[in-house]
Amino acid sequence: MKKNISLITLIICLFSGILSGQDFDSTRLNNILKSLKLDKTKIKEELCTEKKMPNTEDSYIAVIPAVVQQENDDYVFTVRNYILITDANGTIKNKYLDPTEINSDAISLRSFTIDTGLYTIGTNIRAFGVKADFVGSSRPNPYDLSTMSMYYPEGKTFKKVLDQFTMDLYSGEWDTRCNGEFEDNHSYIILEQSKTNNFTDLKIKTISVTTINKEVKGECESKETSKTSYKILKFKNSYYH
Repeated sequence: MKKNISLITLIICLFSGILSGQDFDSTRLNNILKSLKLDKTKIKEELCTEKKMPNTEDSYIAVIPAVVQQENDDYVFTVRNYILITDANGTIKNKYLDPTEINSDAISLRSFTIDTGLYTIGTNIRAFGVKADFVGSSRPNPYDLSTMSMYYPEGKTFKKVLDQFTMDLYSGEWDTRCNGEFEDNHSYIILEQSKTNNFTDLKIKTISVTTINKEVKGECESKETSKTSYKILKFKNSYYH
């Protein structure tokens, strides 16, 4: 298949992404920060996100990234996430400060996204995911990464069962004109019938596409190969591995 060079450039630019915030009700956010005794200088407001809990009245999942360290460059920082469930007014019902530190540097943290899929991982246990999306700044070596952590409510806090698992990874190396090689991996979680320590095993289906581009007579020729792989995550020592 032949593609012109400008189209290839457009595709790479689309993968690069931009840093952008997500909608968060301002009144709810202000009430949350008051309860957490945080002001807006101590969080990354542009990365805060929330989502209405499905099939649950007056409940919202919220992610509040608290700044651990900030360098002079705005994009270089470290955060830890408050994972919350609140009511419509921002009153906190469940609270958990995730111990994992998330870094933004040459690979910039772009956004957090809440995934409320049907992750029924145990009897009366429905988990949700928080995805962290990162993007690299190098044009010759494009890089996009999406990881997911998973939690479920327990009492007035949460249990974390999956820590920064890689879901999507796009990387490559090219001459910024045409010639180069790219790999695009997308993973999906499938709930198995089997269980380990009373928690549902998770099958990870990963589709990997390798693309090799070569310039031939002024046109960019692209060849793709695809493969699918599987792995099983089992619940051991309080986490999926």
